[in-house]
Amino acid sequence: MPNLSLPPPAAAAPLDEGQALGVWRLEQPLPDGEQAHAGQWYSAHHGLAKEQKAAVLVLDRSDQGAGVMLRYADQAGDLARLQHAHIAVPSDSGVTPDAHPYLILEGEHGEPLLPRLHQLGLRERIELLVQLCEALRSAHQQGWLLAELDPAMIWIGPDGAVRLMGLGLARIPDPTDPFDRGLSLGASPAFVAPERRNGEPPSLASEVYGLGALARVLICGWEDTPKGLAPLRGSAADQWPMMREEQQIKLDALLRATMAEAPELRTRGAEGLADELREWLGLSPPRSATAAEAPAKPLAWWKRWLRPAQPRA
Repeated sequence: MPNLSLPPPAAAAPLDEGQALGVWRLEQPLPDGEQAHAGQWYSAHHGLAKEQKAAVLVLDRSDQGAGVMLRYADQAGDLARLQHAHIAVPSDSGVTPDAHPYLILEGEHGEPLLPRLHQLGLRERIELLVQLCEALRSAHQQGWLLAELDPAMIWIGPDGAVRLMGLGLARIPDPTDPFDRGLSLGASPAFVAPERRNGEPPSLASEVYGLGALARVLICGWEDTPKGLAPLRGSAADQWPMMREEQQIKLDALLRATMAEAPELRTRGAEGLADELREWLGLSPPRSATAAEAPAKPLAWWKRWLRPAQPRA
């Protein structure tokens, strides 16, 4: 029997514009704001119909990249049935000529959020968080949760709405099955709940922890570490000094509750977080509405927040 070996681990080298990956042709690479990410995003168009667009993630040859592909292979059929306007899932996969795996997400998805974040005021950022939570409310109803949250998978669409590139989605584990631990592709460490680091399965509580870390990134800023982004743990007022004290106290308390060490002390699910964010914004939380049903524009009397005095990146 011949000896078989995989190509050695390697970061994906930049691919040229026009590179063919199956029926797709790459366009420009897309910055995602991450320093320790599993691969490189590209925009792409169909080789025979340029009006058909897609986003392509070319993965590194690594354990994390292999985990992403194994998850896709295991869940492809089920993922294709997941329906929500603000969630995109892979539709195809393959391997580049130099043996890097890639995933195709068909459609026009916009671009990664973090490089665009400086253009958004505080209310706009929180509105995007509400949209993400509402999209996850719908995913829960269809039996899915966000097992790992990577900031590079949160995009802003052409219409200005949030888009979850759903590579971290997993079936909600069966709590009665001791062997159901879900699948893990290795999220950015700062976004992983303590119980997940201790080997527990993904849950709605661990999902909230990741959402809380993302909320801190969007509201309080972040720092780059050798292991990826890490949210700053200060007060929201550090980034938004014009905020009224009452608003700052409520927002800081909301953020703390999402990242409590004990799961039972955290905000009750993405649904509860959406309601609390809506309440902070001054809205009555419509508990049965989905993000796709929510108004696209805020009420006319809302005013955009001032830009932060010192943008953090």
